Amino acid sequence: MNKDQDLPLRNDIAARFVPKIIILMVYLGTLCSTFTFFMIHSTLLWEEKLATHLSIEIPFFSDSSSNDLQTQVTDLLQKTPGINKVEVVSKTEMKTLFNSLLGEGTSVDAFSLPAIVDVSLNKRDAFNVENLEMRLKNISPLIQLIDHRLWQSQVSNLLFTTTSLALFLTFLILCSTLVTTFFATRTSLLIHRKIVEVLSLIGATPSYIAKQFQRNTFKQGFFASSIGAFLAFLTFLGIYFLFEKAGHTFVVTTSFFFEVLAIFILAPFITSFFMMLSARRAVMKALCS
Repeated sequence: MNKDQDLPLRNDIAARFVPKIIILMVYLGTLCSTFTFFMIHSTLLWEEKLATHLSIEIPFFSDSSSNDLQTQVTDLLQKTPGINKVEVVSKTEMKTLFNSLLGEGTSVDAFSLPAIVDVSLNKRDAFNVENLEMRLKNISPLIQLIDHRLWQSQVSNLLFTTTSLALFLTFLILCSTLVTTFFATRTSLLIHRKIVEVLSLIGATPSYIAKQFQRNTFKQGFFASSIGAFLAFLTFLGIYFLFEKAGHTFVVTTSFFFEVLAIFILAPFITSFFMMLSARRAVMKALCS
């Protein structure tokens, strides 16, 4: 028997229907995967650069008492267990921050800017913020302590939820592709039922028939997946250049781009492989039941 001509699978209804669905599924799946990796890299980079856990505001006074308060606060912080780093925000950074919020033409010299002390904590040690705040209030009741860990935890949970949702959507798209392949193969098997019966009568085994379906499905899946991945890659490049043109760069490491390329390259192979397995399962289940 000629394995390439026993079943005219390239001309049936399923062969014309499945590739269009696969192109759309792979297009959406690769974009979801790219978004997932983008969120993972952005989260890791954000957590790496976000080293400030507490901020302490020391009020400004016209006399020299402000400097004395700042010295007392820094001495207290440096002697407190569980604190990794104490850094006083410079006046230049304060002016840059206010100019970015209020505009470049704003004269910040007219404001009585407080002194800001950034504090980094040792994450492995438990830290009592209430005790530190009480000791700071003993120095001056006007000193304010701001704990950033609450909103940092909320942002981390939001990023984790978004990443998990993107992974779940990618998984659903893959499952939808496999289900579509399974039922399309069953439909194709029904269309060529008479030919399959003749092949069985002359000695063709279910495994032999299944190989023809899975070989044809792999070819169709790889071709359609390649088109979908290529369109998704063009979409990714378009989004990237739009962000660049708007002045918003992707704040990720260079390894992100290599992972994105790997997604677009591997997507056709992975999709067509699982489609081939789904087609084989559909045929074997129908012929051996």
